[in-house]
Amino acid sequence: MKSVCPCCHSSAVYEMTDSAHDHLIDELLSPAALIGLGVSLCKSFRVHPVIGVMVGTALATMIEMAQSNTALPMLINKQYRCDDCTHVFSSIHSSSSL
Repeated sequence: MKSVCPCCHSSAVYEMTDSAHDHLIDELLSPAALIGLGVSLCKSFRVHPVIGVMVGTALATMIEMAQSNTALPMLINKQYRCDDCTHVFSSIHSSSSL
């Protein structure tokens, strides 16, 4: 369903995305980063690094499962910008209607 600007009722709107922010979060929550963090923490607390590998792997697995779980409908707040009047507005959609 195409969004319409609430000010000028134009259909010339586009979704605003913050791809740099999303990319940074994906890098920080990557399995390699979490495993490395686990190993570093274990070394600093003088615990065997294998424990850090296991904890980092488990945490990365849980995050991946939570991100790919689309069984529950989630509300997504999207921001749009009108090309005609440059008005920025947000719209809440259910993921099942996307």
